[in-house]
Amino acid sequence: MKVATVTTLPPPGVETDRDMILTALPGYEVAHFACHGLTDWDDPSSSRLLLHDHRTHPLTVTDIAGLRLTRTRLAYLSVCSTTGTNLQHADEAVHLTAAFHLAGYSSVIGTLWPINDRNAITIARHVYDYLTQEHTVPPRTHLAAEALHHAVRRYRDNHPRQPIQWAAYVHTGH
Repeated sequence: MKVATVTTLPPPGVETDRDMILTALPGYEVAHFACHGLTDWDDPSSSRLLLHDHRTHPLTVTDIAGLRLTRTRLAYLSVCSTTGTNLQHADEAVHLTAAFHLAGYSSVIGTLWPINDRNAITIARHVYDYLTQEHTVPPRTHLAAEALHHAVRRYRDNHPRQPIQWAAYVHTGH
């Protein structure tokens, strides 16, 4: 019996834009982004997810951090370099991962550097399988850190000489 399901927003074939995401986020406990991102090393608060309208209406760190979400549990950012900082801003946590945490997500999974799309799918699948006990229970988001650990460990065990593929993943929160 399958208990855990996922609502895909937007529906397949519809382009995702900034306003759609900002409107939808308060209604979901879990948000998963599988897209491209841009880290602005000169102005980290302008780092953004590359949605359909990113050139004219970017969804930035500032936009996300300014949200005050209350029903949110897990943001999974399957996006390159969401937790990256440079030497100039090494003492500041101004990046997409921190922005989702500030917005109200108790757990955020992000990445330190660019990730391979195919490997990202594998890691995400392992995380969600763990959180939902193979889709038999709703996501146990309080286990996100543990789920990521098991997913990365599983991937690492199969690819021990490729840390670039599995060591990028981080969890913030509880």
